[in-house]
Amino acid sequence: MERTTTNLPGKQSITAIHPADLPHIPAFTPVLAGGTGFVDNLPAARFAPPGTLLVEQGANSHSIYLIEKGLVKLTHLSVCGRETTIGLRSEGWYAGATSALLNDPSVYAVRAVTGCMVARLPVHEFRRYLRESHDMMDHFLAGLCFEVAAQASLQVEVMANSAEDRLDHFMLERVAEHPSRRTVDPLPVLKQMEVAQLLSITPEHLSRLMHKKRQASTRSAGGIRRTAHRGSLNSSHHGL
Repeated sequence: MERTTTNLPGKQSITAIHPADLPHIPAFTPVLAGGTGFVDNLPAARFAPPGTLLVEQGANSHSIYLIEKGLVKLTHLSVCGRETTIGLRSEGWYAGATSALLNDPSVYAVRAVTGCMVARLPVHEFRRYLRESHDMMDHFLAGLCFEVAAQASLQVEVMANSAEDRLDHFMLERVAEHPSRRTVDPLPVLKQMEVAQLLSITPEHLSRLMHKKRQASTRSAGGIRRTAHRGSLNSSHHGL
């Protein structure tokens, strides 16, 4: 594992671990949480079309919605009326659980991005299921722990990395493979505004960064073509 020692002015040295050596906790892409065999004992899942509001911001959740299939987004509406996408969740996530168990209003809304299969559980039933099913309790607690880790990973991205680094990280997460975690590629179903909000940058800056990357890719492809062309000319010359 690669480690770097940094000396801070007036402080003792600290040892930083290279990000590539850290366990992969996605900051932007939602994880598919498997191990939901216990759903057979839950109420039948129902289809929620894209745009369906599952959890209302500012309201107490009286039901928990277990996402069995599909993608949902967490949004926050500010006092000035600006709606911001603050996260994505998918299979195995318990929408509304935090608000319901704490009996506090939800700080965000949860809305279906794609068509979703959702099992609805009134909060008293949810508590009973957790008491009676060790599998469900383990799954729920593992999901909570992972969410804390993912939020910390997102905070690191926003506070410690540049906008370009965050975009690079997002693009890598989309295609990354992990032996024990499957992720969803959200890019095909998100609007550019939503991607920008997810990365905590403006849509205009996202456009500039994407344009810059396209230009770099074009130049790189051009360089490869020129190199290949020179190689073929040299081969032809040697054959004369």
